[in-house]
Amino acid sequence: MEEKNVDAVPAPKKKRIDGDSEADRLLELQLSLKDKSKVSNWLCSILAMAFIFIFAILFWVVPDREYTSEESGLKMFPEFTRETFLSGEFTSEFGEYMADQFPARKFFVGLKAVSETAQLKQVNNDTFIIGDFLVARNDYPNEDFLNINVSSAAKFENAAEKKGIDVVAAFAGRKMDVYDNKLPSYYGSYYSDRIWNKLDEIAAGGELSYLNLRNTLREAAKNDDGLYYDSDHHWTSHGAYLAYVEIITELGGTPYAEDDFRIETVTDDFYGTTWSAAGAKWTKGDTIEYYRFDGDEDYTMKIIDKSGEFEGLEGFTHIEEDGAKYAVCNGFYVEKFLNEKDKYASFIGGNHGITKITKNTDEERETLLVVKDSFAHSLVPFLARHYDLVLVDLRYYPASMLRYAETNDIDKVLLMYNMETLTEAAYLKSLQIGAK
Repeated sequence: MEEKNVDAVPAPKKKRIDGDSEADRLLELQLSLKDKSKVSNWLCSILAMAFIFIFAILFWVVPDREYTSEESGLKMFPEFTRETFLSGEFTSEFGEYMADQFPARKFFVGLKAVSETAQLKQVNNDTFIIGDFLVARNDYPNEDFLNINVSSAAKFENAAEKKGIDVVAAFAGRKMDVYDNKLPSYYGSYYSDRIWNKLDEIAAGGELSYLNLRNTLREAAKNDDGLYYDSDHHWTSHGAYLAYVEIITELGGTPYAEDDFRIETVTDDFYGTTWSAAGAKWTKGDTIEYYRFDGDEDYTMKIIDKSGEFEGLEGFTHIEEDGAKYAVCNGFYVEKFLNEKDKYASFIGGNHGITKITKNTDEERETLLVVKDSFAHSLVPFLARHYDLVLVDLRYYPASMLRYAETNDIDKVLLMYNMETLTEAAYLKSLQIGAK
């Protein structure tokens, strides 16, 4: 006799679905919409393919641009070699190239900013959007570049001072370092503090004495909103003045009071680099001010002009000096840039390898060599009241500064850089030339 399995559970019987059941009605509805769904599905597919196809054609038809009315330094097509391909460098740079050269890039960047803001997000394209105040976000600056740059500055300072040349290294904060009190509460100052602590560690190891301008401006920023441009990464002329007070004091001089200058507003529609990255097109422009003083036009400014950028420009002449061509004008300002996108370039005409500024007088004046990035440009009107100036940008003139100082009667040297420059490339490495 067959034994029954008492543990077996009989399978449930399937329920019959009546024609009037809810499931049947939903099925009938889906079947009735089948043809209409096909149309919408095909339409979506066609539009998506058309978008990809049209923009693929535009990408290769539209000429590449090194800059636009809102952005400069756009990535151009990278050079292809076997080495760059195998190392991954080519593919990485090609991705940047495609992002920078994408058709209608400006429109899509703005559209994304509107979308992010509508979702109550405060960040777009690594930029904090705090009303009209835009702050570039940089969580992980390159510590290797910082190490090379600061170590190079230390070697230069030590070698120069052995030769009797006084050196002051002054490092400025980025906007996120100085205005961390304005950043969202969840962000805080952790990322800023970390890189500045690293700077202290490297400087101590290389015996570099430096002036921490981040602390100076950070303290002032608690009660002063006007130290950096809202739309740009540079400090304003007012912020530069506060830095000047610290620098001149460190150089052994007495700074002029702020009311010894006549403040002149030259534009109120400056839209800077941070504005271009943020895509926040609805924010207002910045005001640029010049700190003028009596006799500030009685200076001669010589700008090395390899490309002939200043040829034919009113107020400029050209001379040959030390085998190079220089554009020459009076004063510190090149006001033609006030009509262009990069209005900050109206300070000393922008970035160039060498710029020399001398006062038209018979009085004996010391010469200050300023090895710098663009943060030094708005310092020039203040420093020029004390010294004749030679400004060198190592990105375009990577020569031995120790040798230059010895052979050009340089009395003192100012190394003037902001944290962004110190961590984006090994620009200061050439300071080691001749310093060993």
